[in-house]
Amino acid sequence: MNELPLVSIGIASYNNALYVEELLESIRCQTHTAIELIVVDDCSPDNSVEVIQSWAQRTGYPVKLLCHEKNQGITRTFSDCRRLSTGKYISLVGSDDVLDPQMIELTVAEFERQGASCGAIYSDCRVIDSQGKELAASFLEFFDPKFALHPPEGNLIVPLLTGFYLPALTTTVRRSAMDQAGPYDETLFSEDLDMWLRLSRVSRFAYLPASLGSYRVHNASAIHTNKLALNETYFRIYRKGYFEGPEEWAAARYSLADHAEHYYASGGPEAPARLWFAFQETRLPKIALFWLMARLGVKYSALRRATGR
Repeated sequence: MNELPLVSIGIASYNNALYVEELLESIRCQTHTAIELIVVDDCSPDNSVEVIQSWAQRTGYPVKLLCHEKNQGITRTFSDCRRLSTGKYISLVGSDDVLDPQMIELTVAEFERQGASCGAIYSDCRVIDSQGKELAASFLEFFDPKFALHPPEGNLIVPLLTGFYLPALTTTVRRSAMDQAGPYDETLFSEDLDMWLRLSRVSRFAYLPASLGSYRVHNASAIHTNKLALNETYFRIYRKGYFEGPEEWAAARYSLADHAEHYYASGGPEAPARLWFAFQETRLPKIALFWLMARLGVKYSALRRATGR
């Protein structure tokens, strides 16, 4: 009888004491039993660590728990999860989401079917609120409907730069592909996009047509906090110059313009410099207008009111 491949599930824990036990239970109830559970807590100010320790003691489920003595950020936290992992496949999740019982089993089966050229597999998931109420049946539909009918596969660089949101909680990566892509860049505020772009360069993504988890949206979610840092992350990624060929560069410039506008809208202190850089790269008239207004001290909201948009 073939031994089940080991899957490492790494949880980046931060200030989600209200939700983390539900995630832990969803991992304990996975139908795939060869799981290595790793939790790295990033110096949570709430009682997340106590909740995790209590759950582990009560259930007897083995957990590798690392607690940062000071806050290191999400990228360092996931780096530590990865460093502590030993599985053939790696799944890295936030501490406020939930996995369906068959998520790992179905994903592993798809990896075995796809073969070694497949470096990452993702599926759809539901979107829920802080109380667990369903906001949307499809994550893909919720964030950008144009990708929901035909979820992208293979090289995801262009989709990722033109509005495609990859549901991280239902994305599992082959360790060998992640090793080839290299370590997380710990200077970045957000780890996802940079890693997905590098994985796309060395391997291919496959879509598993199923809904296998619940992505939670609440006031402390990353999409609602630190918007400036998320935009700054993209500026740094752009300067790395990962992109090849006209299509990728066009998509990268499209995304650069979008992030520069959002940085200005969010009141970024370096808005004139960011917008000027974006204009030099894109030559878009609207970015030139935003740059001029930012130089003159005109807020984005005031500009929108004045133009009736």
